[in-house]
Amino acid sequence: MDFATANDFKIPTDASVAFPIGTVLNVYCKGAGTTTVSAVTSGTTTITSAGAVAASPTIATKKAASCVK
Repeated sequence: MDFATANDFKIPTDASVAFPIGTVLNVYCKGAGTTTVSAVTSGTTTITSAGAVAASPTIATKKAASCVK
């Protein structure tokens, strides 16, 4: 992600992109703006931060996150 302002990385539902179990999406925040990882449809796709709490984590500049299905 290379944006000067805050932005979002949206994970699609399984109905639109059926990633196989075990898929890893790596997100790197290169630009000055932070990147928030969230679901396109929060009711069907759950994002957890640190493996326990449903959340939309924010990635700071020059940091990375891995999204695992």
